[in-house]
Amino acid sequence: MKNILKYSMFALAGLFITACNEDYKDWAEPMSYPQPDAVSIPGFTASAISAIDLNDADDLVSVFNLSNGQLPEGSTVEKVRMYLTGDGVDAIGKMLNAVNADYQFSKAELQETVVNFFGPRPDARPLTAQVYADVMLNGQAAYIDAGTINLTITPKAPHIAPKYYLVGGPMDWAASAASKSQVFTHSSDDVYTDPVFTYLMESTGGEMWFAFGDDEACDAIVGGDWSKLFGTKGESKDLSGSFDYRYNLDGDHSFCVDGSASAYRITINMMEMTYQITPIVIASQYYMVGGLQGWSTTAKTCLFTPEGNNVLSYTTKWTGAWDLKIWSAADFGNWDVAYGCQVDGDNSPSGALINSGAQAISAPSAEFYKFTIDMNKMTYTWTKLDNQAPTEYTNISLIGEFNGWGGDFELKQVTPHNWYAVFTQEADGQLKFRANHDWSKNWGFGNDGDWNVTESINKIGSNGAGNIFVPAGTYAVYLNDITDSMLFVAQ
Repeated sequence: MKNILKYSMFALAGLFITACNEDYKDWAEPMSYPQPDAVSIPGFTASAISAIDLNDADDLVSVFNLSNGQLPEGSTVEKVRMYLTGDGVDAIGKMLNAVNADYQFSKAELQETVVNFFGPRPDARPLTAQVYADVMLNGQAAYIDAGTINLTITPKAPHIAPKYYLVGGPMDWAASAASKSQVFTHSSDDVYTDPVFTYLMESTGGEMWFAFGDDEACDAIVGGDWSKLFGTKGESKDLSGSFDYRYNLDGDHSFCVDGSASAYRITINMMEMTYQITPIVIASQYYMVGGLQGWSTTAKTCLFTPEGNNVLSYTTKWTGAWDLKIWSAADFGNWDVAYGCQVDGDNSPSGALINSGAQAISAPSAEFYKFTIDMNKMTYTWTKLDNQAPTEYTNISLIGEFNGWGGDFELKQVTPHNWYAVFTQEADGQLKFRANHDWSKNWGFGNDGDWNVTESINKIGSNGAGNIFVPAGTYAVYLNDITDSMLFVAQ
């Protein structure tokens, strides 16, 4: 771009440049290439308007006024833009173009810029704007600096409370509001950084009606005002959609599920004002598949130990790299419904489980860990064992009435300290586990016959405890010699 003309009336103001010359460039992105020096014209200055709240703004926003000052007769202001920076933040500034002759700017662009600088929390944010304009005269352009202004802009965002509560569902509506006992879970992040809240609602087996709200809504219910709860903007039994305050919906617009699932995961996004209800069918058994068992799609050798309320665990020495995914018994072998994490090889100490496009979960390190899954909350946790050198056994076997207490049916060590076999009990009888073909270490439960394996598939054994009663049949048998977990799964 070249300077081609001076005007006497711009003696103090600067230079014009040929707008029609092929070297002319659009300076909307001044960081992309060298920018010409802007000049000043006496009286041609920008002045900020009052503080801007994007929650109340139209799609086009007036940001400043522009005084024409001492412009030459016949000149026009053609292109106006401002270079925005966030006060006190370490972020690259952004050039925004006015979208019309009234020097208005796109609300969407302002929103994006302020959020990039400060985040989405709807607080009044201080910014600095350097204002520029192209002034045209007889096809010639001058690049004008209209000065620096200070702005205050509040980004658009709904009010997000720190806590939300389920009202109704398995509980009495008024009682649940008063007790605030059905609390949605949330991460440790700021609610405007992570606006997603989750509640796991256990099924009662029939239709369940519910709503949700914050502390203010629950407190209002105690006083007889139910209008501050949120309701669906669609049909009550929709499993996804948007929501709003009841006082905007002209009715209660409660949510409803049919109760056919074991539980329902209710996820609300308070920034987008949307919800997702996911029916959950909890399987009776879950299996680990991964590097330790060769990623086999047929070998059900690594069964998780139930710990109650759909929480299960598997303890071993892990490799620390792309260790595992998880299958339910019914879905074993189907990668499309395997459970895993979002990012392949994630070795975080805890995380969320997914089963759509799930990736392999990695242990934090190649050491002994207890890996725990919560199928209600769809989360997992790694707990490093204090004892990283547990007792090693050469053999683990079954011995009992089936062989006259005089021999051993061998189990195979399928992962470190986890033993497995398929065993057929020809007739009802009692048996035990023992290590190294010796009675100094053996596993039983309670008194003789206290545990019938057809009544519950797992127990935590102890050395020298009572014999285990196993009815005739074929069983997949599991023992973990660190946790003392014993499992019998009928085949």
